[in-house]
Amino acid sequence: MANGEYTRTLTISSLERLKLSVNGNPRFRVTFTDGTVAQTQTDSSVGYSIENPEYRNVPVVVSFTRAGRIFGVEVAK
Repeated sequence: MANGEYTRTLTISSLERLKLSVNGNPRFRVTFTDGTVAQTQTDSSVGYSIENPEYRNVPVVVSFTRAGRIFGVEVAK
């Protein structure tokens, strides 16, 4: 990935909804079963999809920015 972006395969343990962004988009603090905690990228579409049930209790490939913010998630194959 470009610019220091990276992916990890993790399992979501819990989601905590944070205040909306300045632009009114949802943000979350995501805790994974290995203890990793990260926030969704501000104003990223992942804020709308991270709550989807297909991402719960299964391994997911999580895309992180260089700063460690989540900007993508998909079910691991």
